[in-house]
Amino acid sequence: MSVLAFTENWDGKFKKISFELVSYAHQLAVQMGTHSVVVSIGNVPEEELTKLCHYGASKIIKVDDSRIDGLVNKAYAAIITQVAEKESADVVVFSHNFTGKALAPRVAVKLKAGIASGVNAMPDSLQPFIVKKGVFTGKAIGHIAIKSPKKILTLFPNSVETVASDEKATIESFTPQLTDAHFATK
Repeated sequence: MSVLAFTENWDGKFKKISFELVSYAHQLAVQMGTHSVVVSIGNVPEEELTKLCHYGASKIIKVDDSRIDGLVNKAYAAIITQVAEKESADVVVFSHNFTGKALAPRVAVKLKAGIASGVNAMPDSLQPFIVKKGVFTGKAIGHIAIKSPKKILTLFPNSVETVASDEKATIESFTPQLTDAHFATK
């Protein structure tokens, strides 16, 4: 059991939302009594990956496939699903941005997971799993219950504070099982 966070990078660098995701995943993992794992896809220097340790990542999985040049939904979803299965992730966290909104539903289908998008706080409860999100253009708060064993969350940017951690992370390389079909445009 673990909490997995997908950290998007921009030309090999992480932005604030990546650190928010890692911090959120770490806090959720502590709440659940487990550990957090981060997956990074693409060419990211090791010194950049180690920045994720400061926000609670206990393991960083680096995926660098020469065929990945930019966002390819099918390939990214397959990679994240494979990592989630390898790490026995019960919760996968994405950013609620263009990339996260594109990938989260695909991964949810592959993992047969319930999904809550635009989450803006830590869960109110773990049994049942209840999270908050803004509704009616932010004028109200909705409470979403996810009853499936696997859960997918998209975290609304700037909704949680980053919390520093002194976690020591290991960095592992992962080679996904991808075919040419994962990169097909049709």
